[in-house]
Amino acid sequence: MKIKNELRNMTLATTIGLLITGCAPGNSSTGTVSSGFKMTAGSAPATVALNQKPSLFNLLINQAMALVPTSIQDSAGSPVVLSSAWTVIKEIEFKSGEVAGAEDSEIEIEFKGPYVVDLLSNMPLVLDTQLIPQKSIQRIKMKLHQTAVLPAGAPAGLLNNSIFVAGTIAGRNFTFQLNDSTTIQIAGPSSFQPSENSQLMVQIQLANIFKQINMSTVVNNEVISASNRHSGASLCPSIDASASDIYTCMRKGLEKHAKFGKDNDGDNVLTPNDSSVN
Repeated sequence: MKIKNELRNMTLATTIGLLITGCAPGNSSTGTVSSGFKMTAGSAPATVALNQKPSLFNLLINQAMALVPTSIQDSAGSPVVLSSAWTVIKEIEFKSGEVAGAEDSEIEIEFKGPYVVDLLSNMPLVLDTQLIPQKSIQRIKMKLHQTAVLPAGAPAGLLNNSIFVAGTIAGRNFTFQLNDSTTIQIAGPSSFQPSENSQLMVQIQLANIFKQINMSTVVNNEVISASNRHSGASLCPSIDASASDIYTCMRKGLEKHAKFGKDNDGDNVLTPNDSSVN
């Protein structure tokens, strides 16, 4: 009888334990993993690779770079040739929900920065590496940052701006100088989990951005900035139908034409074989 009671108590305890486990949230903590974060850009899926030891200057501002875009056109089919493209971001956060309010607060690990990214360099770097909870990620938030310090090689036009782009459109020189300091968010219906030594990546498709913007009215040597946004009609309807200037088109395009995921196979390109949110 005593043995039966003990067996009955053991069975009850096991059942309660299973019920508790079954009722626990599916996204429970499973520890942390060391993961890197990198940023790419290009006309086709861009690549990024190799972490480097920071110089003394980079102890203050980290740099990351990606490969040069090859073939770019605007929405009218005019050729765009870029000679410089830089951005500065900070306060990078990973979220477990596609929309605000749906996320697990425990995943909100932040890469602080600021990080200066030369999008046209052929020597790309990893932005940072940190310990991240091994939980599902479905969204990333990155704050654009107006830099007050320029790293070696950065153009003067980046000073006090968060984005600087220079090049030609059909042979006419132009520059973008965006001093936006708002937050870019990239999300999608899918999610992925970071793993030990995994590389999380944002891939900005510069060619897709320019392909959606009509730059036919840009004049030679024009500087598009907060004080000269270059207003017009139907400049980028596929990016934002309400946008009334190229300044806004470029800013919105950075968010719309970007992918965020995990480079599963280590080839430094987000492909269908990799995990991504969009």
